[in-house]
Amino acid sequence: MTTGDIAAAAVVGLGGAGAELARRLSAAGVPTVGVEADAAGAERGRERLAGTDVRVTHDLRETGAADVVIEAVPETESAKRAVLAGIARHGRPDALVVTTALTATAAELAGAGRPDLLALRFLDAERLTAVELAAAPGATHRSAPAFGDLLQRTGLKVHQVPDRPGSIAPALVFGMLNQAAWMHHEGRAGTEELETAVRLGCGWRQGPLRILDGIGLDTAKDVLDGLHRRLGPRFEPAPVLGLLIGRGDLGRKSGRGFHDYRTGGPVARPPVPSGPSSPPAGTVAVVGSGTMATGIAEVFLRAGYRTVLVARTEAKAAAAVEAVELALPGAGPAPGERRGTLSGTADRSVLARADLVVEAVIEDRDVKRGLFAELGAVCKPRAVLATTTSSLPVRDCAEASGRPGDVVGLHFFNPAPMMPLVEVVRSERTGERALATAHDVVRRLGKTGVECADRTGFLVNYLLFPYLNDALALLHHDVVGPQLLDGVAKSVGGQPVGPTRLLDTVGADVALAVQRRLHEDYGRAEFAPPPLLEELVTTGHLGRKCGWKGVRAYLAARELDAVA
Repeated sequence: MTTGDIAAAAVVGLGGAGAELARRLSAAGVPTVGVEADAAGAERGRERLAGTDVRVTHDLRETGAADVVIEAVPETESAKRAVLAGIARHGRPDALVVTTALTATAAELAGAGRPDLLALRFLDAERLTAVELAAAPGATHRSAPAFGDLLQRTGLKVHQVPDRPGSIAPALVFGMLNQAAWMHHEGRAGTEELETAVRLGCGWRQGPLRILDGIGLDTAKDVLDGLHRRLGPRFEPAPVLGLLIGRGDLGRKSGRGFHDYRTGGPVARPPVPSGPSSPPAGTVAVVGSGTMATGIAEVFLRAGYRTVLVARTEAKAAAAVEAVELALPGAGPAPGERRGTLSGTADRSVLARADLVVEAVIEDRDVKRGLFAELGAVCKPRAVLATTTSSLPVRDCAEASGRPGDVVGLHFFNPAPMMPLVEVVRSERTGERALATAHDVVRRLGKTGVECADRTGFLVNYLLFPYLNDALALLHHDVVGPQLLDGVAKSVGGQPVGPTRLLDTVGADVALAVQRRLHEDYGRAEFAPPPLLEELVTTGHLGRKCGWKGVRAYLAARELDAVA
């Protein structure tokens, strides 16, 4: 069958996904019938499809006139099997039959009477722009392209992918969404803290809990149950989902889930700690001379602070200052900037005069502890000492300083001048004054601060790096290639950048260090560094810092070696 042969369509199940697909098919000029289980369901379907040309019925026999039939009933395998069996009884033998099952594969459901079954997978029907399309082994080589062409007529981008539970992007994103729900359940962060951290730290348009609300918490739990059975413990649904569902809080469709949609107003944010803080225009010393140190120094300079870069040698200090100056516009401060002053030195005596010291040296426990022992001894009383660690506990630096009440974490994201988020990390012994100063400084930098407890990975990295692990596992086992992986992650998964490009930006060596720390501290299988990440570091394919010699270059070389 070709797309030109498709003259009529039927959609069985007119919930959010089914109604959206029926609406799109009708708008593309394909006569479409929507089918519900009973008269009451059909009436609700008519309300959803008001203003369209979709004809709604509760008679499954009407699928017999369709060239393509899409099953879009709720995400339970028994319900889908029953509907697919009914379609097999009433539908034409030559019609294309498509399931929207996210967890059961097309191959598994083909036993319901259609060995040529196709599987259509996506995340949120209300924001549908792209889909993944898989085929059961019995499908003809023409069926998926024909249906893909039809979907493209409706304005959707189509990626043909292997037939596996959750396919590619939905499985990757659901793993991350579920982990966010677990963090909420365990009290690691509040709703708005999680949402803000992921939006600003990962570049998502919406936070993970709001995405779950949009999908529907009952639907999300059904998907996670199915993925849990097939793919393992990473997908065990967070108990908070069941608690909310039990109260009737299903997300946006019921008016309340993780957020309250009935008030129409924003959810109140937790108060930011207040209290006495260091002088806002005081001297800031940034210790380090690498990319993060120079980026952080630039941020302080643009905000009007007297800033000094402290490096190991005068040559490194001069190079770091030059790097900052090259990043600044030559014509002077940009609108809204209060340009401060910048100097660089290897003279450690300047540390004694700083009101705030920001450590941005190599991510090594012994190096950082040694530095904080020095800071604790030489810095003036009430100076705030901040570490930018992304994987080590802040308490390690705090203990080494001998003055843990003055130590706080300020986790900037790379590149620091561009990324709007700073995680403000409090250890068990961080004092209220130091914490209030950290929040005050972050606001004066024009950044958004999210406070979090001192646990490995904080908020963003605890979510992001296991997601990268999942993506690398797909590449390692040749489930998908890097180009397709990045494409579906962006267009179907809604990610701002694909996993391979993200890893190349972060740096494979940095990712490996973070993954090892997460695995060491939590002992969970999904935190173990995958073999591919170890191989990238061993072979020097670190990403951007190596001229973008990263994931794609390594996999291409490995493929050539295999052919040879």
